[in-house]
Amino acid sequence: MIEDGGGALDACLAAAFMTWVLMPDMCGLGGDLFALWCDGYGAASVTGAGPSPAQYPGAGDNRAALALVPGAPTALTALKPHLKLPLAHLLAPAIAVAEQGFLAHPLMMRKLATLPGGAFRDDLLASWHWAEGKPLRWPAMAGTLKRLAAGEDPNDLVREALPAWRSAGALLTAADLDAYRATIEQPLRMDVAGWRFFGHAKMSQSVATLGALLRAGPDWLLEPANGANAAAKTHAMIEAYKAVYADLADFGHASDADAVIARLLDPARARAGRAALGPAASEGSPMARNYGETTQVAAADRSGRVCTLIHSLYRPFGARALCRETGLIANDRGGSFTDGANAPAPRQRPRHTLVGIVAQAPGGLRLALGTPAAQAQTQTTLQVIASLMARPDDPLDAVLAPRWGFIGGKTIEVEADMPAAILGDLAARGHQLALRPARDWLMGSVSLASVRDGVSSATADDRRNALALAL
Repeated sequence: MIEDGGGALDACLAAAFMTWVLMPDMCGLGGDLFALWCDGYGAASVTGAGPSPAQYPGAGDNRAALALVPGAPTALTALKPHLKLPLAHLLAPAIAVAEQGFLAHPLMMRKLATLPGGAFRDDLLASWHWAEGKPLRWPAMAGTLKRLAAGEDPNDLVREALPAWRSAGALLTAADLDAYRATIEQPLRMDVAGWRFFGHAKMSQSVATLGALLRAGPDWLLEPANGANAAAKTHAMIEAYKAVYADLADFGHASDADAVIARLLDPARARAGRAALGPAASEGSPMARNYGETTQVAAADRSGRVCTLIHSLYRPFGARALCRETGLIANDRGGSFTDGANAPAPRQRPRHTLVGIVAQAPGGLRLALGTPAAQAQTQTTLQVIASLMARPDDPLDAVLAPRWGFIGGKTIEVEADMPAAILGDLAARGHQLALRPARDWLMGSVSLASVRDGVSSATADDRRNALALAL
């Protein structure tokens, strides 16, 4: 798309459309979609994540009842004026693949095989034109994408899917859809050590990445990850994240979410917390583990714009509610409600795991990144950025470096290829280490795009299926 005259946002959106066809277990028009982009004049974002229905929560444990208003349709509408190419041009490759067929990825087929028998599985297989070992064609999705290309309102397509979703147990109504509109908004902004960072506004947890960077502070952020103080830097980053994660307990619709953001991005408070950092592991807040299905893409164009786009149905195949005629699968984002400020309630948006970060560095470097990995998204982006700040000319090293993941209390998951000296130091400080395999998929799979002086670069993680293309 960039070769055709499009920009970074165009490229990200075209990739998103393709994944709607190739990865219906992970993303689609029935899910949420966040985009964040930046050029030399400023940054903008859309946080497409809708609220719960008016009749929420439902009774029982029907997964379809966890469907929330999808944010992707109105996010797409909001993004159209910011594109350089016609929407039909961005949709054309995905339409061709849906019509001509593709080889289904083994991972998706394994997820399909684990689905319980029933209407959703039967309807999905019936909507596909597929036989084992043959290309999978999806006429219904091709038709939906063609209608988008012709200018139909994306929300009308979702409205058309509502009867099928409701027959599966979803609580959504047309009135719920009409009550929500994603809009272009100013992203969160934070400056530290000469870098400027942007992250998605509420209810994204991007604020946790920004807050942890601010709390860690310039000295630790600029310390080389493989230098003499590498172990101490790792400890400092872990403790900074723990402190920020504790504040997230108050980040929800039932509290003053804006006040939580202001608290996390308060430089004076961050300095005080940094000064109180001790040499030993602190007791962190408990963490509820969840593993959703997320797809992320980043792009940079020759004009200097960078973009990160991340979208998701939440868990595999979302709410398992399908409209065969349109191919639209409902999300199950209601599963990310928890308790307290984030407790289930009607007409509310839960705290959201989707995170995108854009940065402007001294010397003109501009970059965008993100990753799947549920709660680990904030921790992975934190670690990659902290490595980049020390060595901005080596993004591959930052992306491939061994990672840690806080999982509650004093327990830290660590990849087994982390240097023994760092592991020993963390253990001596009281961190309880849980070894994970090297290149562990639980630690996410970053895609990062950057540009400086008109030269762009791309970096992709090998922990999951990812691809980097420099054009």
